[in-house]
Amino acid sequence: MRKSTYGTVAALILCSASVFASQNTQQEFNQAYQAYQHAVESNNYTDKYELAKKAYLLGQKVYGKGQQNTLNLASNYAESMPDDRKKEQVALYREIVIATEKLYNTQSPQLIDPLLSLAKSLVESGKRSAWHTHIEHALKIAKYSEDIVLESKVNFEAAKILFTSREHYRKAKQYLKRTDEINITHLPVDSLHRLEVDMWVAAYEAGRKRHNAAIARLTNVVDVFDNNLDFEHPYELFAHSRLVVAYERTGDREAATKHCIAIAHMRPWNDNMEQTPLYRQEPKYPMRAAKMGREGSVQLEFTVTPSGFVEDIMILNPEQGKAFQNASIKALKQWRYAPKFVDGVAVPATSSVQLDFRLRR
Repeated sequence: MRKSTYGTVAALILCSASVFASQNTQQEFNQAYQAYQHAVESNNYTDKYELAKKAYLLGQKVYGKGQQNTLNLASNYAESMPDDRKKEQVALYREIVIATEKLYNTQSPQLIDPLLSLAKSLVESGKRSAWHTHIEHALKIAKYSEDIVLESKVNFEAAKILFTSREHYRKAKQYLKRTDEINITHLPVDSLHRLEVDMWVAAYEAGRKRHNAAIARLTNVVDVFDNNLDFEHPYELFAHSRLVVAYERTGDREAATKHCIAIAHMRPWNDNMEQTPLYRQEPKYPMRAAKMGREGSVQLEFTVTPSGFVEDIMILNPEQGKAFQNASIKALKQWRYAPKFVDGVAVPATSSVQLDFRLRR
């Protein structure tokens, strides 16, 4: 939710000039804000923080304290703060909430983003229950707005905030369940929001080792894209990749093959890059080597079959001990890959990997 809000703000800010700011201040602000946007686009987190702060301080002079553009700049500044400034971040989000209530009212939809941001910051700060009031306030606003999609999205944001903490896992599950109930009742099957929630529900089911339930959800996502949507989307790729994992964990390797091949069509093989497995098992550390404090690395070359299985494994550094070699081969045989396609046909392809055996110190 916040991303879409800030995306709108970015378009508004620079075309809003204030009669109260001098021309020099306005120009300095424009430069600072443009530099901030560039830092965001280039993932330069250090500059992003400093420039967000500068834009916020200048923005107060350009737009005036307590105005919506200034509050948007304050949100950008708060969001950019590093982890060691959580106390300062919480305080600024509180100021934004109070100012937004004053600018609108205590039940304005404009409050939802600031309330959720404050709740998120409190959870990340380790505050045990302070977040609850703010999430419930946001949910109340969404519910009484009679916008069912908004209510679903706020529940979903609440779930995502709380899933980051084991302490709040049960409450997060409740918010996710409510989101899912709203979506099933009110949203079309091809709603991207509903599909995203389906994947979160699938991840929750997989985490509880309910792999068949996860498979059902993920299959639904794939079917929706196949039957209702005529474009590729990261959700579809993600669903296929998680289906490979789910089927492998249930022992149905052949069912996983369909999704290995689907991913290969969506993400072509690149000979210049090391291939990333869709499913992998970590090798078991040889007990004798562990007791002796021995470490090692095994380099392997292998063939990825047209069905995405691993065959013809060859050790490239045979000087490594047999125990490490055998453990590596046993694990690698369970891995799955997206096969290589040439002229529309899946073909065998060679890849390689290094498996490291390191003891915790």
